[in-house]
Amino acid sequence: MRRIFIVVERRADYSRFRPILQEMKKDPFFEIYLVVTGICLLETHGKDINYITEDGFEINAQIPMFVEGSEDTGAEMVRSLSRVMKGLVAELEIAKPDLVLSGFDIGANLAVTIAAAHMNIPVAHIQGGEVTGSIDESIRHAMSKFAHIHFPATELSKERLIKMGERPDSIFVVGCPSIDVLMDTPVIPRKEIEDKLSIDLCKPTLLMIQHPVTTESLSSFEQISETIDAISESKVNCIVALPNNDAGHSKIIEKIKSSGLRWYPSLPTDIFVNLYRNVSALIGNSSSGIHETPTLRIPTINIGTRQQGRERAPNVIDVGYNKTEIVGAIKKAVFDEQFRNFVKTLDNPYGDGHSARRIVEILRTIKLDGIVQKMFYD
Repeated sequence: MRRIFIVVERRADYSRFRPILQEMKKDPFFEIYLVVTGICLLETHGKDINYITEDGFEINAQIPMFVEGSEDTGAEMVRSLSRVMKGLVAELEIAKPDLVLSGFDIGANLAVTIAAAHMNIPVAHIQGGEVTGSIDESIRHAMSKFAHIHFPATELSKERLIKMGERPDSIFVVGCPSIDVLMDTPVIPRKEIEDKLSIDLCKPTLLMIQHPVTTESLSSFEQISETIDAISESKVNCIVALPNNDAGHSKIIEKIKSSGLRWYPSLPTDIFVNLYRNVSALIGNSSSGIHETPTLRIPTINIGTRQQGRERAPNVIDVGYNKTEIVGAIKKAVFDEQFRNFVKTLDNPYGDGHSARRIVEILRTIKLDGIVQKMFYD
C-alpha cells in the first residue's frame, strides 16, 4: 500500500485532483490522506468542502488558512501561506505519507511541497513547466525545484523542466487532469441547467471567470470594469463564477455584485461542466480558458497578462484591459461563424482526458527509494 498526501485549497486545484482521487479510491494499493484548506472552507467563496464530501471523499483534516474579512493584500497572502504551512507540517507528521502529490501554482500546494521536501518525503508535482504571468509563474517553478517527480501536461513543458535542471527520467508527460472531468461528467439536459440557473442558454451566453492579477492588484477594479462594460455593450447573456481570493479580489467581487450579472461563488462540478458545455465562449483570465475550452470546442476571450506566455490552441483571442478590444473579441467569439466553425476542428494541446489514469499508474509503479536526493541535471 502507498499513502498519498493531497491538499486542496480552491476549486482550481480540486477540479484537477478530483479525477486522480477517483482513480486512487478504486485501487486498494492507495491510501489517500486528504487535507482541505483555503477558500474551500469559506462561506463567502462557496465553501467547496461540501462538494468534496458530496463526491464521496473522506477528509482527514481541515486547516484554516484565510481569515474571513481579512485585508485584501499581498502581505495577507503571505500570512495565509505561513498559517497553512504550519498546519501542513503537523499533518505530515501525523500522516507519515509515502508521497505528497502537489500541483499547479497554488499557495497551499507550494507550502506542502516545501514542507515535504524538507521532511524528506518524495513530492510529485502536476503541471510544472508552464509559463504565465503574475506570482503564479514563480510559485509554479519553485514547486518544480522542490519536487522529485514531474507530471507536465505537454512536451513543451517537459522541455522547460529539463532546461531548469530536472532529470528527464523524472518527467512524465500526462496532459491536464481537468480535461478528464470534462470528458467524464455525465450530460445533464440543457433545460435542466437553464431551470437550475434561471438563464436562457438558447441565447448567446458567456461564462466569465476573471481573477485578480497579484502584480496588478491596484488596478483590479478598472480591469473588471472594462470587461463588464464590454459585456453590457455586447448585449449577451453572462454567468459569472466569482474569482479566487488573491490580492485584488475584493474590488472585482464588489463590481460583479453591483453589475446586475448573475453570479455564483461556486457551483457543483456536474452543474458547472454542463453549463460550460452550453455557453458560447469563456471570457476572463482563468487557466480554464487555456486548458479546457479546446476540448469543449468553444472560443476563449483571454483578457490581460495572467496567462501570458502559456501554450495555447488557436481558439484563444487575446486582448488587453480595454472595452473596445473586448467588444471586438466578443463579436468574433460569439457571432463569427467562420471562426466558431474553425474552433470546432481543433485538438487540445493539453491532453485527451486520460491524465488521471496515467498519473495513478506511474505513482503505483515508480520507485521512491533514494528519490529525495536531487542532483542537478546538466
